[in-house]
Amino acid sequence: MMGRLRAAGSALYEAACQTHAARLGIMAARLRRETPLVAILIAAILLFCLHLGWSTGRSVHAVLSPASPTGIGATLAGLVVGLAVIELAAAFAITLMTAGLQLAYDTGRHCMLALLVVASAFALLGLGWRLWETSPAAIADAILPALGAAGLVVLTLWFERAYLRPAYPGFRDFWVDVVDARHFLMRSAHGE
Repeated sequence: MMGRLRAAGSALYEAACQTHAARLGIMAARLRRETPLVAILIAAILLFCLHLGWSTGRSVHAVLSPASPTGIGATLAGLVVGLAVIELAAAFAITLMTAGLQLAYDTGRHCMLALLVVASAFALLGLGWRLWETSPAAIADAILPALGAAGLVVLTLWFERAYLRPAYPGFRDFWVDVVDARHFLMRSAHGE
């Protein structure tokens, strides 16, 4: 009996590790020593995916609760929808990372820095616009966009220092890092 329970637990663990959300977590854990900033950004993406899943599941539960007398159906529906949203958001994030690495490989470090600067400028403008139209009581709604914009600005500054300033102590070879990151994503996509 214990062998069967152990085998079932192992199978459930392996299935959970094959999800995109778990792969994001594994990536963040493996990258924390080599490139802590990238690990932090991947962990932030995972937290954003979890937030999307939680808020969607909670909304589905709130909508279906009046129709479910015991609440079990609404809870199960909210749980299933929340898990689906987490998985879809994580898969979309991994797809965006793969596309970004392909773009970086095709264009080079100077074009990537220009794209990061433009994206940071748009993020800061969008955040300023949102804060301009937000009342002081609704500032809490702007926390997530503010953290996203701050993360993008920090990534841009790190990219500029790490790849364009040879005098910087942490100077890195852009092409080697891009190729390594692409291989890392491919291995993690196959569960390695």
